[in-house]
Amino acid sequence: MKSAFLRIATVAVVIVALAAIPTAAQQSETMTDEHIARIKSNCPSALATLSRIRLNDAPVYINHNQTYFSISDKLMARLNSRLTFNRYDATQLVKTASDYNVQLTKFKAAYKQYDDTMQDVLRMNCRQQPVSFYDKVATARQQRQKVQDAVVQLKTLIDQYEQDVKNFSATHMSSSGAKS
Repeated sequence: MKSAFLRIATVAVVIVALAAIPTAAQQSETMTDEHIARIKSNCPSALATLSRIRLNDAPVYINHNQTYFSISDKLMARLNSRLTFNRYDATQLVKTASDYNVQLTKFKAAYKQYDDTMQDVLRMNCRQQPVSFYDKVATARQQRQKVQDAVVQLKTLIDQYEQDVKNFSATHMSSSGAKS
C-alpha cells in the first residue's frame, strides 16, 4: 500500500514538473539549489516514468502512422486517381490530399525528433547533470507538443477531404451517379 502511494506520488511530481517546464525552462540558468536537489532525488522515478512514456508512445505512433498512410494511399490517392482517369475535375481533392501528405511527412519528422530526444534524456545521468536533464526534458515536451499539433492538423485535413468529397459529389454526381 505504501509502495503504491509512493509510486503515485512520484508520478504526480514528474507530471507537475513536466507541466511547469515551459515557464521554468527559460529560467534554468537561475535554478535554485532546492530545485536541483529535487531533480536529483527524483531522478530514478523520473527516468522510469519517462521510459514508460516512451515505451507507450512507440506503438501509438506506429498505429497512427499506419492509419494515416492508409488514408493517404488507399483512400485519397485511389479516389483522386479514379476521378482524374474518368476526366473529372478533382483539383480540390488533389490539393487537400497533397497538403495531407505534406503534413504526414511533418508528423513523421516531428515524432522522430521527439523520440531521439527522449532517447537522449533516458541516457542522461540526471543526478550528475540535473540542469541539462531538466532542459532536455523541456525540449522533449515541446517536441511532443509538435507531434500533437501535427496530429490535430492531420485530423483537420481528413475532415477537409471529407467535405471536399461531399462538395464534389454534390456538384458532379446526379442521383443516377453519372457525369453531369
